Amino acid sequence: MTRPLTLFACMSAAALSACVETTDSMPMPAVTGGNLTSVAANACRLAIARQTGRPISEVAVFDVAESEAGVGVMATVAGADAPWACQSSPDGRVAGVTYTGSEGSL
Repeated sequence: MTRPLTLFACMSAAALSACVETTDSMPMPAVTGGNLTSVAANACRLAIARQTGRPISEVAVFDVAESEAGVGVMATVAGADAPWACQSSPDGRVAGVTYTGSEGSL
């Protein structure tokens, strides 16, 4: 009788171990458009990395919107709960970097 019970317990434990849920801080947003490798996007990526103290490899641009006023760049940072926003000129002069989430989670 102990053998079937032991077998059942082992099979149950194995099945439940596959049910572990892992979550990232923030799901990666879909790429929405613009030139993600433009001078402005790269300048903003560097500015966001400096602001957050993270390596540039942990900053990913997912949206670049150009207008007469300048270039708006949205990027994710590894470990952040929300995206970062950056404003730049087309030639890469960054005007500002802001976190779009709650500052309490920084």
